[in-house]
Amino acid sequence: MAVRSGEFNYDVVTRECPAGFTKITEGTTAVLEPPPKASALPAASAAPSNLDGEEADDQPMEQAVFYNPAQVVNRDLSVSAIELFSRLRLTEPRRRGGTKEGLTILEALSATGLRAIRYYKEVSNVRYIIANDMDADAVDCIVRNCAYNGVPVQYPTLTENMPAAAIELYAGETEADEGESKTRTSPKVAVRAGGAILPNLDDANDLMFRLAMNSSLHPGKRVCLVDATAENSAAPSLRPLLQQELMDVVDLDPYGSASPFLDGAFRCIKEGGLMLVTSTDSAILCGNFADTAHAKYSSIPYKAPHCHEAAVRTLLACIERVANKHKKYIVPLLSLHIDFYVRCFFRVYTQPAEVKLSACKLGYQLQCSSCCAFWVRPMATARRPRPSRQERRRHKREANDRQRRAHEGRVDGDAGQRSEDGTAESVAVVPHEHHHQQQGAKRMRDDSDEAMVLDVERTRKEVYPASPSRQTNPKITPLTLQLMPSAASATACSASAGSAAAANACPVCGSCIVLSGPLYAAPTQNREFLQQLLVLLEERASEGRLNAAARITGLVRIALEELPDCPLFYLLPDVASYVRVRCPPTPCMVGALARLGYRCSQVHCAAAGLKTDCPPEVLFRVMLRWKEMQDALDRVGEVPVEDGGEKSKKEPPAASTAPRSLLVTPLAEADFTYDKTHDFRGRVIGVAKFVPNAPGWGPRRRHQGAAAVREAEERDNDMDGGSGEA
Repeated sequence: MAVRSGEFNYDVVTRECPAGFTKITEGTTAVLEPPPKASALPAASAAPSNLDGEEADDQPMEQAVFYNPAQVVNRDLSVSAIELFSRLRLTEPRRRGGTKEGLTILEALSATGLRAIRYYKEVSNVRYIIANDMDADAVDCIVRNCAYNGVPVQYPTLTENMPAAAIELYAGETEADEGESKTRTSPKVAVRAGGAILPNLDDANDLMFRLAMNSSLHPGKRVCLVDATAENSAAPSLRPLLQQELMDVVDLDPYGSASPFLDGAFRCIKEGGLMLVTSTDSAILCGNFADTAHAKYSSIPYKAPHCHEAAVRTLLACIERVANKHKKYIVPLLSLHIDFYVRCFFRVYTQPAEVKLSACKLGYQLQCSSCCAFWVRPMATARRPRPSRQERRRHKREANDRQRRAHEGRVDGDAGQRSEDGTAESVAVVPHEHHHQQQGAKRMRDDSDEAMVLDVERTRKEVYPASPSRQTNPKITPLTLQLMPSAASATACSASAGSAAAANACPVCGSCIVLSGPLYAAPTQNREFLQQLLVLLEERASEGRLNAAARITGLVRIALEELPDCPLFYLLPDVASYVRVRCPPTPCMVGALARLGYRCSQVHCAAAGLKTDCPPEVLFRVMLRWKEMQDALDRVGEVPVEDGGEKSKKEPPAASTAPRSLLVTPLAEADFTYDKTHDFRGRVIGVAKFVPNAPGWGPRRRHQGAAAVREAEERDNDMDGGSGEA
């Protein structure tokens, strides 16, 4: 059978490595890494530090082409996600981007071409992949690695980006496997044979803007590069450029921030296309440099225990705002913070009416400056538009009719209740008595409401409101300043503490509130997509086709279990540390919250993290109840002294461990009984979720590129020449 994408050919793994190169194998693919260039060392050593703050001298020698083995999790996850997207694309309608002509994939920053080659060898129904880089050495490396892996290479012509003769599409619904009976068929495929990788030397933004060019403005004309010639009589040579074709998949994996490439990516992606975006500047996204974060992402993050999830949501907020400028919006499928980078998978759709509702997806984070309490409030709220005058009049008439019919029904019923002597004296009195009964019932309800203020606040859930539907034609309005819990709640919760929290102060500890954001507060994981992805991952893991199967399966499983309407999370050790008590076992804490009616889940970026819809006031009250129980156990645990026989109590707490003054009281109803149903740890359910990394895992130094190498060589030559003259 002819070569096509998605065949998982492992022949290159055993192929001999050419002399002078280093062979790097990853799954089905092997790339040849050129020897390091000594001339690049001065330029590399000039960099004082990398993203982790480690000294540059501790890093390995400068690579001729950038390659980081720590990104194997990223690549495995990307290959699987695109494979699932390829299958979905075959079944979707054309108006939503469905295609049976094969996927077009753009890897805008390809480096060695490892990812592009893996896409071709492990993703089915690929038409062509553009492997672009602005470093000439990297493009040479891409061509060399494609030849080494047996992957076809094509180049654009004067009429099209890839020759139509280089691909053969399958016309039928299914394809019979060779050597098998015709009754057994393989899954639906679009590409029978062919497809290729298109190595390209270009700036990523220039390439994406050219791909987004409108071909109808200049029909039959294409952009080419013309070589400058000294002789006017000589015919100039033309080099066709990639252009005028939107892509099904756009993969952005830069060194640092992805924000400079977002505009071009949204311009060149098809309707319903899949975009994969990586940002490796976690230190900025997590809030270490608020000024730089505002410049790159138009957001002010706050450094908090949940900063890694906030980093994911900050990047998504930036992506959503850029998409809105092009009348598009995003649907996140999978959003993760992995090791030192953020990776987001989302689909892109065009719908101006939906874009107008995007403000409801963005929110502000309200973080206490002292304790761990936080709240997330939407940037804007949606309400139904004001009805017209005719509608208001009709509603008023209908309400009056209902009220009149109800009143007539009461009067008719009361008229039948006569006194024993047959008189109707009570008929005129019944409405008056009924009024007194209503007033009495109202007073009883008011008294009951005031008595149960604490219970109402305790059962209130801290969830982010669902995005409105454009079918109801909602009106977007700015958010009011009603950000904190009600004053009644603060008064009730802090009755024993002596005073309530001040206005716009933390109701837990009374400290000031820090406002940060905006961040993407809508759901960041798509449950339906992740369920299908998990099935695909388990299928490929059983066949040995994943390099980091345990790690990525655990990540996807946790992302699938995350609460979708609860942005950010708590670290239980931090909450316990603030209350100054030993941290309770996570299953016991989860069980206590579940018995109070709250939901809990793990979070993918922190093993000790806990997502919950429990308000922070209730969470701290439950932790204070745990502290009471532990203090009682400590008081009971008195031990006799060896030399006296009297019981000695534990030493009083030092100043650093003295109890803090909080505005909330312990919740006596909290029950910390262990229940296995509330224990979602991996060793209990038998599934690994948090797999540790290998030694030396982390980011690499930024690749200097061919231009930097030439500059370093020129500097060295100048220095040698100067010393010789001296």
